[in-house]
Amino acid sequence: MQFSEVMTTNEAMEYLKVTRKTLLKLVKKNQIKAAKVGKDYRYLKVEIDKFLRGEKEETLF
Repeated sequence: MQFSEVMTTNEAMEYLKVTRKTLLKLVKKNQIKAAKVGKDYRYLKVEIDKFLRGEKEETLF
């Protein structure tokens, strides 16, 4: 089993070169998946890379 790198909000902001406000907007719009851990979010690098490639989540319905 291979695990994706987990990033903090600050690491994701630095990786994407965006502000916290912009990153959280992307999360709220479901453009980037994130998991809330305590008061902060965690991001999988693989999910951020999908966003950068323009890959969309397929819905079942």
